[in-house]
Amino acid sequence: MGIPSDLLPYRKPHIKNKRLTDPHVVIVGAGASIAACKYDKNGVEVPVLKNIHKVLGLETAIKDYGFSVSDIEDFEMFYSSIATKPKYKDLAAYLENAVRDYFKKLELPDEPTYYDYLILSLTEKDAIISFNWDPFLAQAYRRNLKVGNLPMMIFPHGNVGMGICEDCHTIGYADTLCSECYNEFGDMPLLFPVGEKDYGKHSIIKFQWKQAQEYLSHAAGVTVFGYSAPVTDREAFDLMKNAYQESGMKEIALFEIINLESVREEQVTRWEELFNKKMMIYTDTLKNTQLWKFPRVSLEALFDAILQCHPREENKSFQSFNSLDDLQAFVKTIDEYELYFETEI
Repeated sequence: MGIPSDLLPYRKPHIKNKRLTDPHVVIVGAGASIAACKYDKNGVEVPVLKNIHKVLGLETAIKDYGFSVSDIEDFEMFYSSIATKPKYKDLAAYLENAVRDYFKKLELPDEPTYYDYLILSLTEKDAIISFNWDPFLAQAYRRNLKVGNLPMMIFPHGNVGMGICEDCHTIGYADTLCSECYNEFGDMPLLFPVGEKDYGKHSIIKFQWKQAQEYLSHAAGVTVFGYSAPVTDREAFDLMKNAYQESGMKEIALFEIINLESVREEQVTRWEELFNKKMMIYTDTLKNTQLWKFPRVSLEALFDAILQCHPREENKSFQSFNSLDDLQAFVKTIDEYELYFETEI
């Protein structure tokens, strides 16, 4: 006889017609883009925000305002220190424009990247929350649309690959037209690193955050890929933590962290407010995750194993494909979405 659901330290997964309805949520940061491609299709270096001023050659302009090398060692911290000071308004605007223009030029390589695998490892009930400004996720999504059954994309800090129509309050790919009024999309606002971000200031960003919180509040599994949750993002971290706590799944939900081995201790400590250590997996590559081993059915495989003692065979795991067509053809063969449960647990 099982334990009554109201006495369990967690809620049961939501299941309908032997299908899991709870989402797998993936949170991506700059580390995911670096893992996908250190250099873009045209050999342009993909920067992380910490050193972006060096990659973009912005040091001279910053020094002209009287700052030293030590002042700008970490761009995130430096920008946060000047963003709200009126005397540095012009410098802040210059830096924002330079960063936006640089990211707009980036193009995803033709061959499959981790972003392609990531998008194709999830389904339409799932979501990818991206804190990156580069257009890679949006570009990967567009070129995999024909596969169908793809996850939601959410950009709480804005993204150069997406555009907005202020009049119709819609969002779409940056180089396309609004489906409502057929005008060109304008730039999506980018939230730069400041100690206190006002996520409710812009309606589009506010809606992105609402979506992120909605998915996290129902998540039955979370993967953090290359997002370190820096101190300049404390407000974002708290918003995610509060939303995820509502899910009631912490005790049995998968929590994967993909990041460098050198920052393992730091990252585990950073995220331990959100996960149960017994359910945590730390790795330095997407290939060691549930998403790679069981694409499209990552959480179904998990719950079959831990709740029904019926582990699935890894006979539909990803492999390294040389072409996007081959990867897409493989994904179309995955149709094992049903859970092992004969009845709802």
